[in-house]
Amino acid sequence: MDKLRKLMAESIANYYMCQLKKDQWKDLRYLKVIQFKKLKTVLKHAYYYIPYYHKLFKSVNIRPNDIRNLDDVKKIPLLSKNAVQQNFADMVVNGVDVSRLPFGVTSGSTGIPLKIYRDFSFRNFGYYNAVARYIYSECGVRPDDNFVTVWGRDSKSIRWGKKYVRLWGGVSETVVPLFTPARLIRILRLIKPDVLSIFPSVLITLVNYGFFGVSPRVVFTGGEVVTEHCRELCRKTFGLEPFEVYGCVEFGNLAFECNEHCGLHMITNTAFVEFVDDAGESVSPTEQGEIVITSFSNYVMPLIRYRIGDIGIPTDEKCSCGRSWPLIKNIQGRTDDYLVLPNGRKFSHFYIKRAVFHKILRYNIFAFSQYQIIQDRKDHIILKIVKGREFAPKILEQVKKSLKEEFSKLDAHVEITIEVVDKIPMGRTGKRKLFISKIIQ
Repeated sequence: MDKLRKLMAESIANYYMCQLKKDQWKDLRYLKVIQFKKLKTVLKHAYYYIPYYHKLFKSVNIRPNDIRNLDDVKKIPLLSKNAVQQNFADMVVNGVDVSRLPFGVTSGSTGIPLKIYRDFSFRNFGYYNAVARYIYSECGVRPDDNFVTVWGRDSKSIRWGKKYVRLWGGVSETVVPLFTPARLIRILRLIKPDVLSIFPSVLITLVNYGFFGVSPRVVFTGGEVVTEHCRELCRKTFGLEPFEVYGCVEFGNLAFECNEHCGLHMITNTAFVEFVDDAGESVSPTEQGEIVITSFSNYVMPLIRYRIGDIGIPTDEKCSCGRSWPLIKNIQGRTDDYLVLPNGRKFSHFYIKRAVFHKILRYNIFAFSQYQIIQDRKDHIILKIVKGREFAPKILEQVKKSLKEEFSKLDAHVEITIEVVDKIPMGRTGKRKLFISKIIQ
């Protein structure tokens, strides 16, 4: 039965992928009409079936029918990650048994961990797969490619791809955990990926460590901002331009680069993406703004005008590829997300993020409401923690032990200080950084 469900989901994904391939060439005005219809459907559903949104709409004296166009969405208050945490029980659709729902957990670059319940229907499961398959196809991935993803989640073994998905035009994806750089390079040399999907900072770590003997035809980067430094290293190491994909645990894939690399195409069928200033007003094209997202796929726990915590620049330019999806000029990012060990080697901050979140907090999601890691010396880091509603002192020791084990794998002696604080201040952009390095300037 499980295989039958998966095959049905693959079939549905194939249908939606074909639809996306057709829609990408249609007139933008038509795409906006379809986008608004999907938005209205989500708003009506949320108003009538999600307690949090019913209260929210009443508090500002609006109903779904008051939203008559995309500009009217500004009448709905923005949704912060803290608000999701504080109103968690009321964020889920009425009458559903959450113990039976699939869910994702996010550590977030803002350091506020969340649990997100997901729609279990075939339709939405198929659509998530369809968007990924569509992006891969448009960037040159073939069904018979050896597709390898290096993933930062806690795992001790490789998850090998399932060949049966290729029967339906799907991608057989092998997921490799974030092993130590030397081991990771050895494994990738053995697997010989045609397509490599990897975090930018992990890619840079591997290149600096001696990343040779691996020759992918296509490289995808995401989960962090793709800096020009990362792009240049990719060109020199593999002789190709990486494809940036923008997405998150909450929504899946939202935007992608095509072969022209003129910006990221926003897939309007999947979500409504806004760029707002400090006052919540839309910024002009080429102006920097906070990214706010409303998804169309998750009816179990819809997130409406959700502040994802990223900063980006929209543009009204048209891509020379001819696709009608609107463009993000770039996602604004950071260049200091690297841990520097006493021996001078640089490592992606994902190694310590994994030790804190994916090994401990993932299973105690409400233990911390916020956390932040600061490296002030090569042999010292500070972990700042704001207690969550299910905080227990033993969690601190578990985190400290996990960090020590991670540093031991990297052959480094690093002192760890844990500080419990009342709050962690935001930076000047309004984004609370998960990792701060005072070593790299």
